[in-house]
Amino acid sequence: MKQLTSSDWPRAEHFDFYLGFEQPYFSITTRLNTGSLYTLCKQRQLSFTFSYLYCLSKACQNYAPIRYRIVNSRPCVVEEVDMSCVFLREDRSFRFVPLVACEDIHDYIKKNDAQKKAFMDQPLVSEHFLATCDNPQQLYLSILPWLDFTSFSHARNAKDNLGIPKCVFGRLDPQTGELPFSVEVHHGLMDGLHVAEFIQEIETQCKILSEQLLA
Repeated sequence: MKQLTSSDWPRAEHFDFYLGFEQPYFSITTRLNTGSLYTLCKQRQLSFTFSYLYCLSKACQNYAPIRYRIVNSRPCVVEEVDMSCVFLREDRSFRFVPLVACEDIHDYIKKNDAQKKAFMDQPLVSEHFLATCDNPQQLYLSILPWLDFTSFSHARNAKDNLGIPKCVFGRLDPQTGELPFSVEVHHGLMDGLHVAEFIQEIETQCKILSEQLLA
């Protein structure tokens, strides 16, 4: 990872301003335009869920501010993001599943379907969870396919001071192709403009994947 300094990061003063806040996180909820991707996934019998998670991972690679973190009370940027996603088990409890980054969508779906199956039978607080929970490269994900929500708030650990973003996907509206999406970030690291640009990047990646599936 690389530390951000005032010489190459114009928000250094903003970081110092928000760092001492009791609650420095803010969230934005919107709807992603995923209609074309959903239709193509149905036609090609691909997992729509893993497809939009793949697009999210590509957006994280391409948009640096979503990779900004806080380490030893200083801002830095990590080179990669390790996404951890909540999935529901048959007994209606959930497990944390670490997702594997891949360049190809078919590899992504195959490998992460295997990840999901492997971690669903592990304890909630697994060895992997304990080994990675303090890793600033993390990005936390939840999926609520039962809800068309318009806002969201998260449970928070008092020690949660790394600035790790939290993203939530909701229930797709098949009529409009819109997918509810909430993202929570640390205000010392990002502003509303940066969240808007990140959301645009996710939609761009959905469009790119759609074009690849059409080719």
